[in-house]
Amino acid sequence: MSTLKKMVVLLSGDDGSAASLISWGWQFALTLGVLVWGGHWLDQHYGTRVLFVLIGIMMGLFGGFYRLYRIISSLPQTNKKKDSQP
Repeated sequence: MSTLKKMVVLLSGDDGSAASLISWGWQFALTLGVLVWGGHWLDQHYGTRVLFVLIGIMMGLFGGFYRLYRIISSLPQTNKKKDSQP
């Protein structure tokens, strides 16, 4: 089994369904969307051009990738020598 396939099985849960992967993707997209919308509202309110939208994008990307990093780092470590043997 390839390393990518093993990671998907580990992330998706015991039954191998991709529901948890999909929920993480939706959470990332919705968080980013809400922060961009909020930044757009603040830009309109304070008369700035794109300052708060850019701040919202950066906060959303940083938070989303940090969460992804924490999820992946919590996975059990695999032995690379075992994976390379036929």
